Amino acid sequence: MRSNNTRKWLKSHHDTLFPSFPFLKKRDIDWLFDSVKEKETIKGALYIHIPFCTGRCTFCILTKEHPSRDTLKYVNSILEEARTWREYYSHVETVYVGGGTPTSLSTAEPKLLFDGLGEIFEIEKAAEISIETTVSELTADKINLLADLGVNRLSVGVQTFNQGLRNVLGRRSSVKEIIKKLDTAREVFPRLTADFLYDVPGRQKRDVLTDLRIAEGIRIDGISLYPLIYNPKTAIAKQFEPQPIETAMDVFANARNFLDDNGYTHVNINHFSNGRDKFRYSTYFNRLDNVLGLGAGSTGFLAGCFLKHKSTSEKYIPDSVANVFNVPEASIPVLWCVSQLQYGRIDLEEPKRRWDFEPLEAFTAPIEKCVDRRELIIRKNTIELTTTGMFWANTIGAEMAVEYLYDGKGGLVSLEEGSSKIAKGIMLNKIRHGRKALNRNCRFPH
Repeated sequence: MRSNNTRKWLKSHHDTLFPSFPFLKKRDIDWLFDSVKEKETIKGALYIHIPFCTGRCTFCILTKEHPSRDTLKYVNSILEEARTWREYYSHVETVYVGGGTPTSLSTAEPKLLFDGLGEIFEIEKAAEISIETTVSELTADKINLLADLGVNRLSVGVQTFNQGLRNVLGRRSSVKEIIKKLDTAREVFPRLTADFLYDVPGRQKRDVLTDLRIAEGIRIDGISLYPLIYNPKTAIAKQFEPQPIETAMDVFANARNFLDDNGYTHVNINHFSNGRDKFRYSTYFNRLDNVLGLGAGSTGFLAGCFLKHKSTSEKYIPDSVANVFNVPEASIPVLWCVSQLQYGRIDLEEPKRRWDFEPLEAFTAPIEKCVDRRELIIRKNTIELTTTGMFWANTIGAEMAVEYLYDGKGGLVSLEEGSSKIAKGIMLNKIRHGRKALNRNCRFPH
């Protein structure tokens, strides 16, 4: 096994969408309202973004703000925007509150938020209601408050139980404190999930397996395994070099084998479930079903449009109206297919039935190369990822989109006729990375 330095490992599922960006057409919110009015009912998921956080971890790449800012005004702005959707978004089937650290809000603000959303939207009685938290913000009072507000799925950013590695990551809670709080949460919430990083500098596969054994012992229902995204602006990137790809692949494969052996199913490329955690929000997001995003920096997908909000609370509070970008019909089946890679397979029949779209014809070159590298297996009605393919899934998705959208197969406008000069430059640079990625030669040993 050898790695090829020309290959770009895309660690985030957001990267799989970048090839379509120059083709998005800016619309105003009234245009979207008119579009959804034509439908009898609009239902789906609700995502709320809380950008506040009391600390700054060394690996964090997100836009975060300290909660000393006017958090009450921010919550009221979210509810104000939600009211504009009352007429159009009739039924909410799942709610996900992410961040940042949503539990950094004061005690009164989560109640204001949840009560307000319940008055504005018809939220399904059996809806999965998720909220993210860090251990340091998870007090006994907040655990009880969230349970009283109807939260039935708690997602905790643990990252690791190794104290030395926690110090490297800038995590504040001790291992003893983590386990105690997780045990408490386990008794209160029907579903408890935790996030872990698997390729932190100095992290060996035995460290990850130790983390997973502890999580399994606590009866964590859902386990998310994420790679560390190296951004030059983060503190950890300034101190440490990334682990070799081979090391990260080996750690990922061993972690997956451990979870498989201990009753966890691979739900999507990053998430494993013991059967209790359905992670319903991710199914909406990855199937391009309706997701209404509210809050600074939040995104959504609704009626064939991407929604994107102002990036900070300072900008969002006076102007909570989302930017709307219409997705050309020709690119929707492409986005759908690459999103399905998050689940480890592409159904070949559904895109044919819905859009008369043939994935094997649309993505011929990248599929052939991925099959040769033993990353994909072609079956009668599906394309399935191997363990190697699950590791590279985001990159494979971007390769497929680049192959289709920029080789003219979809009949879309050319880059020269598309977006702004700056956007063109960014996309062309990323496309070059995608082209180079087609020549990679790095895989698990067999």
